[in-house]
Amino acid sequence: MDATASIPIIAGLSAKARKEVLKSARERTFAPGELVVRQGEPALHLYLIVAGTARVEREGEAWSGRLRAGDFFGELGIIEDHGRTATVSAEDELTCLMLPAWEFRALLKEHPEMALPMLYAVIARLHRREHHAR
Repeated sequence: MDATASIPIIAGLSAKARKEVLKSARERTFAPGELVVRQGEPALHLYLIVAGTARVEREGEAWSGRLRAGDFFGELGIIEDHGRTATVSAEDELTCLMLPAWEFRALLKEHPEMALPMLYAVIARLHRREHHAR
């Protein structure tokens, strides 16, 4: 079975479309504690987590989040064309597929069905953040 079929943002695509979407993606594994992206840096890639967990931290906030296999991050900076909104580091060995920003933007236009699972995930993150901050 294709491991990428369990990543919600692309799970709704056919196997052929998933292969097309991921042809320009690069796989990278980060060591425990290794920095993946730093808040404020340019958003150059969308990250799809294949394995492991990542810690999310924002300057000036006590709350930090956790991302797992199947999650993604980096979409806000790419869609809004601004710097990273959080720092993400590997909690344990973390394997990600990195999709270049320009490719991700083009793919959203070509495969708009990717937008709905992305929207649901972003809303869920905001909901968790709002309730955790209380």
